Amino acid sequence: MTENISTYTVEELARIEEFEAPYLQKIAERGITQNDIDALNTINHQALVTKKQNKDDIILWLLEHSNFATEDYIYPYIFSQYLRKNNIEIERPLWVAPNERMNHTHISADNKYYIFDLRIGGNDVFISGSLKLYETKDYYFPEFKIYNDVYIKFFDGTYELWNYPEEQFPPVYEHTTLYDEYTDKFYIIGGLGSGDRQRKNITEIYALDLETKDIQKIEALGESPPCLHSHSVKIWNRDLIEMKGGFILHKGIAIKNLYIWYFNLKTKMWLTQNSEKYQHWIIQAAENDELFLQTSQEILKMEEEKFYSVKFIEEHKEHLFKNYKYQPRYQLYPQLYHAHEAIYVSKIEGFPYLNPIYQCILQGQVYHCFEGYNRVEVAFQASTSNEFQQFIIKDLTSKLKQISGHDIVAEKLS
Repeated sequence: MTENISTYTVEELARIEEFEAPYLQKIAERGITQNDIDALNTINHQALVTKKQNKDDIILWLLEHSNFATEDYIYPYIFSQYLRKNNIEIERPLWVAPNERMNHTHISADNKYYIFDLRIGGNDVFISGSLKLYETKDYYFPEFKIYNDVYIKFFDGTYELWNYPEEQFPPVYEHTTLYDEYTDKFYIIGGLGSGDRQRKNITEIYALDLETKDIQKIEALGESPPCLHSHSVKIWNRDLIEMKGGFILHKGIAIKNLYIWYFNLKTKMWLTQNSEKYQHWIIQAAENDELFLQTSQEILKMEEEKFYSVKFIEEHKEHLFKNYKYQPRYQLYPQLYHAHEAIYVSKIEGFPYLNPIYQCILQGQVYHCFEGYNRVEVAFQASTSNEFQQFIIKDLTSKLKQISGHDIVAEKLS
């Protein structure tokens, strides 16, 4: 049952209790001992001096009940509810099983170790039963836990959970993992989290040895990419790792990564592709206010589909905008990227409304617009004239101000 029960009717509360009852009974049958409490507190707060295989009963029990596809599954928030109902104090944050986390990596390796599933790091998904949203402007998030453990499940159904000192392997999420079949090592590349990643704005690479379960940081040479995360990787000719896509950090915020980066495992050297450079702009509200880009698309879609009544849509808009003194002019969104009547605009979309990319062509000039969280990024070819760039940026700035009602600023990255 959620903490804020005042928002539920008596009937809704009854249905929630009926749903939770069998899970709470299953937890009660297992029982929570003092050793369990100590173990849950330890996994959250103890500083290790060397790697350690975790064999605590409560952790293994939670792992066994973390597979959503089985009848043994127990929701993490219900487990947390059980502890609160029984006045069992656990130092926060509560430990969450690897496959319940957000932004971890998981990979299989059909090798001599017969690894069915390997998961590394990640951060908490369930906070009081709801999804925790966050920004990437700090290197430490006290409101939820970031993990640095390694979970290995083998084809025979057995599994291992390894914990590491943070000095050896800092907690990480939004990283990528690459398996090298020739050395039987996993490379943990980039990501956000604690340690030097965000403090120094660098991309770190760690090697996990499957034989010993040791993790070692690779001491790299050359210029590192600025804190790559949510990127893709592949390996060339056994020793060259390619990284592209995703995001890098700029002044504490995530921006699109426009370049391809390489790391040579033999020489331990960072390399960049000798490709065309871009003129990169960020456009956002002066006070980091809401731009209503995703909201505009959602409302326009509702109006277009004719599935919802006019009354419902108006009530929905009133609910969305009730805390703002200005009602966004979402109707202008379809013209946001049309700076001129002769422009060609093509939308590239992975998921509906989620960070769409627009390719634009005007007077033979090609540029791309990326929508992010409350910002628009624009990438021009290096040869694009300043006059053309200023024309496009000025048009976008003006339209974003009309849509959002906020003052807009544009910054050209060096």
